Amino acid sequence: MKQRLYALAWLMLGAVAAPALAATPTEARVTAFKTMLRTFEPMGLVVREQEPYRKDAFAKQAATLKTLAAEPFKYFPAGSADAKSRAKPEIWSQAPRFAEARTRFLTAVDGLNAAAQTGDRAAIRKAYGEVAQGCKSCHDAFRGPEK
Repeated sequence: MKQRLYALAWLMLGAVAAPALAATPTEARVTAFKTMLRTFEPMGLVVREQEPYRKDAFAKQAATLKTLAAEPFKYFPAGSADAKSRAKPEIWSQAPRFAEARTRFLTAVDGLNAAAQTGDRAAIRKAYGEVAQGCKSCHDAFRGPEK
């Protein structure tokens, strides 16, 4: 048990620290988003019943997602859209709208975490969908095409 806790602590520390080591804000936010996605995608497999539901494991994933969710948003300083970036200029020209989308997403993540802690599968499915919709709406408005 102690070894699992140490491993989880190191994983979370690495996930939060890795973006800070990136050379550019674009690389940092991509790293942070991919780290978050590696937690979110396995939860989707469970929600879609392609993997078995294990309450404790799912609750830990949701708590980890909550810890990681705000991290990517630290790496959108003005002027950070470089040649590799898919960030649309609207992130900065419509900053209040971007902040609202971020808040909706983080609120949805909080809701998923709360549902996961109860084990209510219907609430989990609904909350997972709200997080996924938060991702999609932000991508639709603020993320450009593949380069």
